[in-house]
Amino acid sequence: MNTWKEYIESKFSPISDFQIEDKTQKGEIGIYSLTHNLTETRFDFIYPDEDWKKIGDVQFYNPKTKGWSGEFWEAEFNETEKKRLNEFLEPAFENGWSSKDFYFFGKHYQSKVYWNKNFDGQKFGYYTGFGCLWIILFPIFWITTKLMELNLIIGMKKIIIEPINKNV
Repeated sequence: MNTWKEYIESKFSPISDFQIEDKTQKGEIGIYSLTHNLTETRFDFIYPDEDWKKIGDVQFYNPKTKGWSGEFWEAEFNETEKKRLNEFLEPAFENGWSSKDFYFFGKHYQSKVYWNKNFDGQKFGYYTGFGCLWIILFPIFWITTKLMELNLIIGMKKIIIEPINKNV
């Protein structure tokens, strides 16, 4: 195995379990996507070099939630980076993951993504929806989020995403 493309072909197996969308050709957006047929989790390998020795980023997400994995960042193809990527993909492949999506008057403003299905431990926060108003509305959002987590007001959705490898 000498390239990220070969890694992907071995890691995402059987490959027939995935829909592949290759937009890495010259003039396209530069994303190689694999969507798992059963869980619908999508993996984006972003801006690979022509020889696939380096990738610009990797992300995964699922249409059931507004939350997503966060950024993996740029990586050369080597054993250290393969190990780092395996750890990054572990929630989607082995453990499952979860997200708390928060809505303010029906508009999504925040997600807290957890690397397990129990909504605890390591998490990644993601904010969206209100642009520059976020600065002004931050105190309101902070209080609102705390009240939603205590189930004192509505507006939070909890979503659990099953892992791809359910044999674990």
